[in-house]
Amino acid sequence: MPHVSFRTNSRKTYRTVRRPFEKERLDQELKLCGEYGLRCKREIWRVQYMLSKVRKAARTLLMCDIKDPKRLFETPPLIRRLKRFGVLTEDENSLDDILKLTTQIFMERRLQTKVFKLNLAKSIHHARVLIRQRHIRVGKQVVNVPSFLVRTDSEKHI
Repeated sequence: MPHVSFRTNSRKTYRTVRRPFEKERLDQELKLCGEYGLRCKREIWRVQYMLSKVRKAARTLLMCDIKDPKRLFETPPLIRRLKRFGVLTEDENSLDDILKLTTQIFMERRLQTKVFKLNLAKSIHHARVLIRQRHIRVGKQVVNVPSFLVRTDSEKHI
């Protein structure tokens, strides 16, 4: 039987830094890597890229007029999606709250961090090993990706 491969259009998931040897940024990234048990700085860049796309969407919606149909149509789904991931709280309902988001808020929603905070692992690195070895389920689904973003409704099913 012939080998059939399905090609997918892959897109960039991260953006490299403009200044690779900036001291403050290097120190900050190293601190984040240690705090959240990351494998490499590309994982930080991936979260920063995701955050920049969300903030860019919020900025473009803020530039529109308040009564603009695009702003009225696209703002509630954006806020609803961020609330479902637990990045925004229930009382944060504006585009200004989206612009206040930080990398740490997204890092707290990772499965690796959640497993450690729920005391299922002895350390943040042990949490990563448990996830990679397929010992952790989210609901009925076995997840082996440490960077999996845990939604608020499935948080209690880890």
